Amino acid sequence: MKRILTLLIACVAYISMWAVQVNCTAGSLSTLVDDTSITSLTITGTIDARDFKFIADKLKNLSMLNLSNAEVVAYNDAKSPVFMSITNYDSNAIPPTSLMGNKLRSVTLPEGLTKIDKAAFAGCEQLEYLTLPSTLEVIEPYAFSSCNKLKSVTLPAGLQELGEGAFSRCNELKVVTINPTNSFTVGKDAFQDCKKLASVTLGDNVTAIGPGAFSGCTALRSPKLNESTNLATISEAAFAASGVDNIALDKCNNLTTIGMWAFANTPLQNVTLPQSLESLGDGAFYYNLDMEQIELPAGITSISNYLLAGNNAIDMEQPVKDGVTSIGDYAFYNWDQIREFTFPESVEYVGTMAMAGQKSLQQVTAHPLSVPALGDSVWAGVDQPSIPLITDTSVTEDYEAAEQWKEFLIQHDSPPTSIDEKFANSDLQVKAHFEGTMLIVNANAVIAKVSIFDINGVLLGAATPASERAQLNTANFNGKFYIVNVILEGGTQRSFKLLRK
Repeated sequence: MKRILTLLIACVAYISMWAVQVNCTAGSLSTLVDDTSITSLTITGTIDARDFKFIADKLKNLSMLNLSNAEVVAYNDAKSPVFMSITNYDSNAIPPTSLMGNKLRSVTLPEGLTKIDKAAFAGCEQLEYLTLPSTLEVIEPYAFSSCNKLKSVTLPAGLQELGEGAFSRCNELKVVTINPTNSFTVGKDAFQDCKKLASVTLGDNVTAIGPGAFSGCTALRSPKLNESTNLATISEAAFAASGVDNIALDKCNNLTTIGMWAFANTPLQNVTLPQSLESLGDGAFYYNLDMEQIELPAGITSISNYLLAGNNAIDMEQPVKDGVTSIGDYAFYNWDQIREFTFPESVEYVGTMAMAGQKSLQQVTAHPLSVPALGDSVWAGVDQPSIPLITDTSVTEDYEAAEQWKEFLIQHDSPPTSIDEKFANSDLQVKAHFEGTMLIVNANAVIAKVSIFDINGVLLGAATPASERAQLNTANFNGKFYIVNVILEGGTQRSFKLLRK
């Protein structure tokens, strides 16, 4: 029994050596801690950069650091830099790089602290528990970058500045709450590549999301925004290559700017943009392969380069609204599901490759009364000669003479005014019928042109076979009843109303 009691006393004494509490006067920590193998340290009193240097260099096994009742005071020695070449250290600030790469698991910082300097805790891969004081105003760049066990961060309400990459590449970070009391910008790359970040709450006073702030956050699906959000700017690549599939931008009635590549390569599906929006940067919604619908607000008069390139799930007849004057390079590149595209009267310019790769395109309607200027290879990869181009009859000849436009099947047609409902005309031996979805027309004379309209007289497609047989695939046409107009060489016409079963 005596032996067991002695062993217990020894164990308690051994453990106590590993957990140390000291009352410090700035610069004296090294004289107060005799055992550098301790794992837990609580400091009261005052400390400065020299004491942080001692912790960094000597306390290699330290797991828990409690500074809740300590005060960080200024230190300046022009002859003896402490960290890197820095000789001047502010009060109430954790010195730059001071604990970088440390094995700390738990850190409690003191009330009164206003700044955490550059890379102060960067690379603390064991850091799991972090208590930030309410007085904190500035987190400098990369302060907590690559803190790989940190799971949750709530930024103090009084925080004024979050520096570049402050929490970037924190591999286990899952929850972030930013609810400031004053206007606040989420810093550049602040949470970049936090792969497990799934919950982000942005309070009303977050007015700007900086470049790349949440880029590469592949677990992030729907950032939380309040109805009263004051968000005004989503900067370049802010959510690029993230997992965002839904964000309530329609709530953002103060939003004026979405920067270049802001949502590029994300799984966004349907997007409603606020009418307050004034600027959409190049490639803002580039290659969002799941996007099915997007409504551009009236204030957007220029569609930027690459804006919606590669969004091949979209099939909208009129993604360009009246008022748009220019369409940028590659703006609608590779929309391989779209069947009809309409240019409003306001369009004056269509950029290089803007419509390239639209392989399912079946009809183009151009309302401008002055033929829009074109960049290079606007419809590259599109079978233009088989696609009707519908224009106002007053400018049809202008389109026929314009480079690239003239490659389309220019339509002069209007729906026939009378219908011969017989399936064939014995005099001319013109016959028309459906075989499944394929319209077949045969005649005993050369067929110059076959046009097909819906029951309301809207042109759906046309063919110019220059032979006695014509075929036209109607698989993508809606409805059952169609009007078919056949023009024979020489100008004779016959029309039919057909049922496609």
